Amino acid sequence: MLWFTWAGFFSTAANLNFVTGPGLHNPALLALILIGSAMLSSFLHLGNPANAPRALNNLSGSWLSREILAIGAFSLSLVGVLITAWQLGNPTYLKYLMVLSSMCGLVLLWMMIRVYVMPTIPPWNSWHTPVSFVFSALNLGLVTLLGFHASAVARMDGQVMNWLMVCLMLSLFVVAATGFLHQFQLQKLNTGMDGPVYDHGPFYRVFLFRMALLILAFGAVFIILLRTGLLGETSYFAWLYPVAALVVLQELSGRLLFYSSYFRLGV
Repeated sequence: MLWFTWAGFFSTAANLNFVTGPGLHNPALLALILIGSAMLSSFLHLGNPANAPRALNNLSGSWLSREILAIGAFSLSLVGVLITAWQLGNPTYLKYLMVLSSMCGLVLLWMMIRVYVMPTIPPWNSWHTPVSFVFSALNLGLVTLLGFHASAVARMDGQVMNWLMVCLMLSLFVVAATGFLHQFQLQKLNTGMDGPVYDHGPFYRVFLFRMALLILAFGAVFIILLRTGLLGETSYFAWLYPVAALVVLQELSGRLLFYSSYFRLGV
């Protein structure tokens, strides 16, 4: 939603040109399906699902409670965008509803970051956690937009399509660079006798695998831009799917590394 809103405001076209009816090519409906799936799957790790309605009881002191509230606000904003676009086509104020939805999504992202930045978990309590969460959202949002809505974006403005690809390439570079830096920091941590091992073994192999995927994805986007030209015709839709697959696979590897790095200090 954030990237589609950005593309809409920088487009020279009169409207957003995206599907407003049922189907995965409707960005608001796709986002709503994804966030709904995430909400349903979250019940799988509740100690007692019957206590879920009490999750909002501690908004004053719990980032988790605030995250749940933010999920609700983001979902409602998506419903608003979906209904408005579906029933009314592309009204002039639809872009502003999309801005509101994007802002709700950013608030949700910040709440998620705060949940995981814990002083007692040194691998997570660092600058890398917010950076990785933000760029995961940017990368996955971009490949979703380019994968499901590339033709709609291209109809807006060919230059917008190319600039989105440039943003993806730069974002992948940042993820790779910060990933290497964070790996060096992890290897200096004293995890204790029973803590994870970062400099060799399965963790290190997954790290190298992820870096290789990032380099491949970066190189693929760079080649696409060289072949088409920064302001050239957007005739590379077929290339978007392997790039999207590489990005999604490296993100899954990144989540595996994130949770595998866990160890706790103190009580």
